[in-house]
Amino acid sequence: MIGAVRQEIASSEPDQVVAVLRRNWLRLLLESHTGELEQLCLDAPDPRDPHILLIRACCRDLLGDSYGATFLRGQGMRVAPDDFVACFTDLLLAADGPAKAALADRARRALTQCGPDDDYPSALFLLGWTEVRLRRDFAGAIGLLRSAAEEARLHGHAETFRLAQSNLAFALTHAGLFTEAEKVLDALPTAPATSDWDRFEGGLREANRGSIAYWRGDFDEAVAQLDSIIVEGSPGSNFEALARLYLVMSLVAVGRTERYYAAAELLQGVSKSDKHGIPWDTLRRVASAWLAYAEGQAERALSIAAPALTHTGAAVAHALLAELYRRMGETTLAAQALRLASSTALPRYALVSTLVTSAALRATAGHGPHAHEQLDRALEAATPERLIAPFLAADSVIGDLLGAHVHRGSRHQELLHTILERRGRLSQLHTGILTRREKDVLACLRTTMTADEIATHLGMAYPTVKTHIRSIYRKLGVTTRRAAVHAAGARDAG
Repeated sequence: MIGAVRQEIASSEPDQVVAVLRRNWLRLLLESHTGELEQLCLDAPDPRDPHILLIRACCRDLLGDSYGATFLRGQGMRVAPDDFVACFTDLLLAADGPAKAALADRARRALTQCGPDDDYPSALFLLGWTEVRLRRDFAGAIGLLRSAAEEARLHGHAETFRLAQSNLAFALTHAGLFTEAEKVLDALPTAPATSDWDRFEGGLREANRGSIAYWRGDFDEAVAQLDSIIVEGSPGSNFEALARLYLVMSLVAVGRTERYYAAAELLQGVSKSDKHGIPWDTLRRVASAWLAYAEGQAERALSIAAPALTHTGAAVAHALLAELYRRMGETTLAAQALRLASSTALPRYALVSTLVTSAALRATAGHGPHAHEQLDRALEAATPERLIAPFLAADSVIGDLLGAHVHRGSRHQELLHTILERRGRLSQLHTGILTRREKDVLACLRTTMTADEIATHLGMAYPTVKTHIRSIYRKLGVTTRRAAVHAAGARDAG
């Protein structure tokens, strides 16, 4: 396409060059001709034209020069506020947050007045792309991206079509519409070898497939997908960072202790501030807390997770955090995390997670009927997309609740049997894998020390010791201290 634009400029009158660039600048950016587009702007008869300066600002930003982009934008803002180029320049350059939301609304109005010199398919994609990152209306973003893909197809804009479909797959995944997302992912055209949009799109396909596999409880598949796009030592960003988070959660789910140290290193590379509408720091903290808990460092897990309870707008993170607190016996904190998770609209997979956690909390509190009611709601929500990960906790409370639910009878017997079969496989995988701190507690169990005395001896809180003892019993398949000591001795002798 860049060759055709060059020819059109060469055959146009000088006063028509800006119009040619206006017709094509968005598409050239999307098709990764950023450097060539900027050179065309510099070679224009009037490189100081406001529209030329605004287009150059977008080029600078995509090429990693944010300072140059800011200065050029400032020089170019000599046009009307509702000018099409100005609206979409602001949309591309603005940081996420309330300001970007207002700019998206302004760009939407500009799109309704799109003229013959404006690229409607590309602008429609950028508006949908922005709405995905703002995360304020996923249904609207999905609609915009579907429309953008169709417009791009009709106009023969292959790369815009691919980007629209790619972002549509992410929007569908985030919304919990996994089956539809997989269909879009399966049909995605091959991405170009190099793309200026890799800073936004790199690893999208594998990150989405990995996160879907995680929530469906296929943790080995999740690890395989996510491993393929993670580059150790690189700064985690966007989909690569998302892959790091889900990889850690998947490794914890299958007890891959030999990879925990490297997993902690990967989390250090995830952003500590929110970007592109994603609450990175909260997500990083929750994954880090889960990893610390899996390593037997319950007090450290509590310390890491604590700041996550002071932030809102991270429904998935808070759903996972609620389950972690429940697992640690911190019922008050679990309830607080559940309230945070439920303060905004939940995607289906996070909803299932909160319902399972709530059911387990009610069972622990002795409210059996309410627990089964919550569990049945969870199963109903999980069935359409086969969301079984929240039911797979290596935890006797959930295991007992599921077993009792089978005997009570349920409309979701098929899913229940799948869950119980998968739990059995995971249980075999986890059997006998004790963390370092669990081994310390087990050594104390061989003495006459009480749980209080063990806590003092090991410098732990009493509830943490009780959590470790429950975990040891579960992993050794026993229910008493004497049986745990006997099972551990038999295993060591073997």
